[in-house]
Amino acid sequence: MGIRDWGLGIGEGHGRSQFPIPNPQCLPLTMPELPEVETMRRDLEALADQAVVARVQVLDEKVIQGSARAFARGLKGRRFVSFGRRGKVLILGLEPQAGRGLVTAPTPDVVLLAHPRMTGHWLGLEPEHELSRFARVVLHLDSGRRLVFDDSRRFGRLELVRGNCDDACLLRNIGADALQVDEAALGAWLSRKRVAIKVALLDQRGVSGIGNIYASEILFRIGLDPRTPSCRVTKAEVAAIARETERVLGESIEYRGTTLMNYRTANGDQGAFRRKLRVYGHEGEPCRRKGCGGTVKRIVQGGRSTYFCSHCQRTGRRRR
Repeated sequence: MGIRDWGLGIGEGHGRSQFPIPNPQCLPLTMPELPEVETMRRDLEALADQAVVARVQVLDEKVIQGSARAFARGLKGRRFVSFGRRGKVLILGLEPQAGRGLVTAPTPDVVLLAHPRMTGHWLGLEPEHELSRFARVVLHLDSGRRLVFDDSRRFGRLELVRGNCDDACLLRNIGADALQVDEAALGAWLSRKRVAIKVALLDQRGVSGIGNIYASEILFRIGLDPRTPSCRVTKAEVAAIARETERVLGESIEYRGTTLMNYRTANGDQGAFRRKLRVYGHEGEPCRRKGCGGTVKRIVQGGRSTYFCSHCQRTGRRRR
């Protein structure tokens, strides 16, 4: 599909880990999860806060939810005023350019939703930098900088919504954000599920933002077998899941996410949390829990790889 260009306005850290790093060539393709999307949110806020969208290029209409022409027209001339997120979905608020300089708090009249899905990510590029062949949408800002939605597999989606975005396509069936887990609500959700706990944690209708990497890491840290039926998880284990979810995701955000293959920050850097992974990607290696002596195994659950230690991660039957 040819390039569509609407609205012509302007021209164009951390220390080493004690854990071995997983070999990306031995791992399945992973999609951005909450820490990676939160890193995108923070990067976009630093790059585009108060910036005006002067021109919109849609290079691939497939990534646009709805009309690409309406998408481009709706963004042109508006400035970014808010940068939010729910689970794995970015929620970017924009208002008309005429609102610049108002004393009152800005009120977005349109919201740009961005779901990276498998390989999508945002890049901040200066005018002299070339686009990659995977660039799908380019937002030209009044500063000359470009925000580029880059997606090699074209599964990501962008949606522009006017007014309340709760009914937007990209936010349908999305549960509470994983960094704001309500322990009681989580326990009630799991008590109704008969699927394995690892599979339940990946269901975005319950808690949004946990993906394959972090589900394995969370369950390893609390010592719970990923095959345990969700309805058999105890109240104490629910509390532990809620606690470690916040802890693991928070740690990964500090390291700007996990890069195993595709994910990059808006600056083009890799996320450094893969150095801290204790179980994901470590199949056949000794368990990293002190005094365990077990070996990390890999199984497939719901079509996704699960990494765990069957020696120290206990199932419901063993606990009783």
